[in-house]
Amino acid sequence: MQSNNLSQKINTKAPRQQLAFSGFFRQGRQTRYIDTTKDTQFSEAWLILGAILSVLGVVGNNGFFTAAGVALWVFTGVGWLWNHFSLAGLYYDRHFSESRAFQGETVKVTLQVRNQKLLPLTWLNIHDIFPPELPVSDGARAEKGMIVNPATNLAEFHSFWMPGAFQRLARTFQIDCTVRGFHDFGPATVNTGDGFGFFNSKGQLPAKQRLIVYPKLYGVAELTLPSKNPFGETRATHSLFEDPLRTVGIREWQTWDSQRRVHWKATARHQQLLSRVYEPSEELQVQIFLNVTTFERHWHGYIPELQERAISVAGSLATVADEERLPVGLIANGVLPGSDQPIRLLPGRNPYQLLHILELLAAVTPFASRPVEALLLDEVAKMPWGATLVIVTAIAHEALLATLIDLAAAGRRIVLFTLAEEPPRQLLPKIAVYHLPHLVDDLIAPALIG
Repeated sequence: MQSNNLSQKINTKAPRQQLAFSGFFRQGRQTRYIDTTKDTQFSEAWLILGAILSVLGVVGNNGFFTAAGVALWVFTGVGWLWNHFSLAGLYYDRHFSESRAFQGETVKVTLQVRNQKLLPLTWLNIHDIFPPELPVSDGARAEKGMIVNPATNLAEFHSFWMPGAFQRLARTFQIDCTVRGFHDFGPATVNTGDGFGFFNSKGQLPAKQRLIVYPKLYGVAELTLPSKNPFGETRATHSLFEDPLRTVGIREWQTWDSQRRVHWKATARHQQLLSRVYEPSEELQVQIFLNVTTFERHWHGYIPELQERAISVAGSLATVADEERLPVGLIANGVLPGSDQPIRLLPGRNPYQLLHILELLAAVTPFASRPVEALLLDEVAKMPWGATLVIVTAIAHEALLATLIDLAAAGRRIVLFTLAEEPPRQLLPKIAVYHLPHLVDDLIAPALIG
C-alpha cells in the first residue's frame, strides 16, 4: 500500500509525555497537578463517637469501649495520613507508538502507572479523556468500553490499578485510526485514597497529547493517472513555461504563434509581423485546490463519505507530486478547527512540505468558508504563470465550470479531478479532466450535479 510506504517516510515516534503528580512536599503538589479535591466517607460523627467510646471506657473501666475508641482514632489518623500522601510520587504516563498515522492503521498506546513511594495504593481509578470516534481494544478481546458524555461529546476511558510500593504497572491498548482528524487525549482524572475507604483524593492532570490521523491515500492506478506527466502534457513549444505578463524582447512571428503573442506596435513600426518574447516563468509547480463542499451551495450541508473521498484524492495527488519532485501546495475552502480562515499553503521545496499538506488535510473541518469558484478567482492571480492548477471537487456545478473555462481561456493550465456522476468533458475542451466515479461506487449515490 502506498500509505504504508509513505508512513515509514514521514511518521515520527511520539515523544514520551509524562503526567506526574506531586512530590512529597506541598509546594510540589501545587505545581504538578491542578483542581485537586478531597472527598471523604468520614465525618465528624466518627470523631465524636471515638471520643464518647473512650470516655465511657475510661470512666466505666470498660476495656472494650476504650479499645474501640482508641482504634477508631488510630484508624482515622492512619487513614488520613495515608490519603494525604496518596498522590505523592504518583506518575501516570500515556505513550503512543506513533504520533501520526494514516486512516486504517493501528496505533498502540501504553498506559503506565508508577508509584514511587513506600506507601502502597490499594485502589486507583483513572478516568482518561479519549476521542470517542477512535475504537480502543486490548488486542485480544473485543473493543474496550468507553463512556461517552453526550454534553461534551468526549469519552472517558476508565482503568483500575493497584500499584504497590515502588511498583510500575503498564497496560497496552490498540487504537484503530478509523477517522481522519486531530484527536486529543486528556486531561486525565485520578481518584485514590486510603486502604480503609475512609478518605479519597481526586486530582486532574491537565496535560494533553494529540494523535494525527491522515486521510487515506490512493495509488496512481486508482487515480487513473498516466505514468508520465501525471498532471497533463505541457503545451509550450519551446520553453517549458513562459509568463505573458513579462515581455523581454521581440522576434519574427512563427506559424505556431497565436494572435495574442503578436507585438502590434513593433509590427507597425517594422512593417512585419513580430512576436513577443516572454520571460520564462518559474519551474513547474502544482497548486492543489480542494473543494470540501458536496452540494452546489456550501450552506446546504455536506455528505461526509463523499467529502472524505475528495480529501483523500487531494492528499494522494500531493503525494504523487512529491514523488515527482515537484513543488506542491494546497489551498482549500475548508477551515482549520477553531478558525474561519481558508487553508493556504503555497508550493515549496521544504523537505516537510508533504507532511504539512497531510496535516492540513487531516485538520479540515466539514464546513466551507466560501464557494470554491470565488476562492479560485482570488488565489489564481497570485500564482506563478507556469503553475499547474489542480482542482479536486466532489461536484462540478455551473459556477465552477464557468470559472475554469475563463481561467483556461486566459492561458492557465488547469487539471480537474471530479467525483461527479457525469464528467463535464464536452464543456471543458482545453482542460484535462480526470473522472473518478469508481472511488465512490460503494457509497449511496446522492443526487450530484455533474
